[in-house]
Amino acid sequence: MATTYKTPGVYIEEISKFPPSVAQVETAIPAFIGYTQKAVIDEIDFHSSGTVKPIKIKSLPEYELFFGGAPEPTTLEINLDANNAVVSTTVNGINLLYDSLRMFYSNGGGDCYIVSVGAYNTQASDVDKGDLLAGLKTLEKVDQPTLLVIPESVNLQVAEAGEVHAAMLAQCNKLQDRFSVLDLVNGDQEITPTMDPIQDFRNNVGMNYLKYGAAYYPWLKTTLPFSISYEAITNATATKDGSAVTLSTLFNQTLVNGINMINADIVSAKAVLGPDNTEITNRTDLVDYAELVYDYLKAFHDLSPTDADISDPNNAAAIHSRYLDASGNYQGLVQTFYDYLHYSDNDNSTANIASWADPLLDLGPGNGFHAGENFSKLTLAAPTASNDIFTATQTATNATPSFRSLVSKLNGMVASYINELIESKKQKVESLEQLDPVYTSIITAISKKGVVLPPSGAMVGVYAAVDSNSGVWKAPANVSITAVKGPAVNITHEEQQSMNVDVDAGKSINAIRTFTGKGTMVWGARTLAGNDKEWRFVPVRRFFIMAEESIKKASEQFVFEGNDGNTWVRVRAMIENFLTLQWRAGALAGAKAEHAFYVKVGLGHTMTSQDILDGIMNVEIGLAVVRPAEFIILKFSHKMQES
Repeated sequence: MATTYKTPGVYIEEISKFPPSVAQVETAIPAFIGYTQKAVIDEIDFHSSGTVKPIKIKSLPEYELFFGGAPEPTTLEINLDANNAVVSTTVNGINLLYDSLRMFYSNGGGDCYIVSVGAYNTQASDVDKGDLLAGLKTLEKVDQPTLLVIPESVNLQVAEAGEVHAAMLAQCNKLQDRFSVLDLVNGDQEITPTMDPIQDFRNNVGMNYLKYGAAYYPWLKTTLPFSISYEAITNATATKDGSAVTLSTLFNQTLVNGINMINADIVSAKAVLGPDNTEITNRTDLVDYAELVYDYLKAFHDLSPTDADISDPNNAAAIHSRYLDASGNYQGLVQTFYDYLHYSDNDNSTANIASWADPLLDLGPGNGFHAGENFSKLTLAAPTASNDIFTATQTATNATPSFRSLVSKLNGMVASYINELIESKKQKVESLEQLDPVYTSIITAISKKGVVLPPSGAMVGVYAAVDSNSGVWKAPANVSITAVKGPAVNITHEEQQSMNVDVDAGKSINAIRTFTGKGTMVWGARTLAGNDKEWRFVPVRRFFIMAEESIKKASEQFVFEGNDGNTWVRVRAMIENFLTLQWRAGALAGAKAEHAFYVKVGLGHTMTSQDILDGIMNVEIGLAVVRPAEFIILKFSHKMQES
């Protein structure tokens, strides 16, 4: 209704002439579900608290900040000859999310979601179907992901993996805004009479919602190096000239002893634990909590690092000494602690101000605190009235924030100390790698072995790159995969026939193959609904997902608008404008726009009078999506000579 004007004057009204527009949704934002080294976001430890929540990241460094780094191999075998030369190595790992994410970024990926369902596992049997399904469930409440990836499903038994895959497809069908990329259990193995990973996959994935997923075989031999720590090597199963050997005994013993000592010092430092955030509600609580804080301070003071190599200025003893120095933070924290205790209740507001004798606690010989005896390495002053946290009328509850703040600062200092020890250890290990030929040869041999991964991480990276460079309607096939040495299994032209066309159930498996002069290529673009002429191809399914979601979001503004001709015209114009842009970009086939799509809405076209009474507006959209040329057939024949 127009505004009723009552005051004389000039008024302005802006008239909208353009129809609303459809904004294209993102098409290649995968959600990775699996196990991570840690999961600490906004100072909340997801693993300790049992929190499972999708977190959006933009880069690998951001992932490492929140979720940690690469996992250690779960299997490491090293065989040496009599001269300590490396004969062979066997390296395997089961924690696949991190390296799959690296392949995603190596192949063109961008934003993605991470769902950490727990900490790294030590064996394949620790991977739990329930964990993965719980992580998948959390994604139902997040709208933005458009691709689902669970690389660690390959560590499950084939039947359990099939349940996870079926659940992924079911979620895609329920939400209709995402697509699943699936991996095959034992996909790094060739097909034999006793093991057929392709048939196992087909037998267990089910028959529901196959148009919402695609599978790829085989796995990939990547160029990504394993992350190998000093501990992983020294704990490896090793032989020398056929006999078992402890590898650390073959290395430079001076360097090994230094590493062992600082390892012990790191363990000791990590054992220094602060009190939790218990509330102080009365004097008894105050005394108990103060004793815990004292124990925390005293434990750090009394650390006695074993790494005291005077030739290394960054040895553990020197680092600890620097923290106890008068110029450091630690002495100030102890001083503040004593001041808080001295003024923690009104009995010391004026008495004993120049003395450490304090009736609140008795932690030293005689009565009260004795700084010189309890903290002999420090030089402490008399209590300072500026740290008086109480007055005669206040109670012990007022001590809570002050002690809490002090413990927080101490936690940060201890963490900093441990990080310095870790950095010192890193330097010692680097020295071993540079100076010890046996250790160096083992590191070199392991680095030449690339991680073998299921292809889903690389494939969603390929999807993202193709979407960015061409469009979601372009098949993510006949493109090379980056950061790979080759497929784990070589597939021939004839072997791919039964993968691409499944005459029994239509469950097509896309091949990854090596071609001379081209490298490793994705050589298939079918969904699992390979016999369905409508939804056979990945780009067709994914374009419809994009178009449906984009138009759906744009159409929400018309909910509760009048169900009449004015609204119908606006809706039709909005959708037609969007589809015209898609046709011009090459997504829709047709010499004219009207050949490429149609949009119908209105009484007598898509609705009846009853529909209008029921509040229903039916909009019918037809799309002639470009389909990939999967088989190019060149026909040759003889031609008679004419001149």
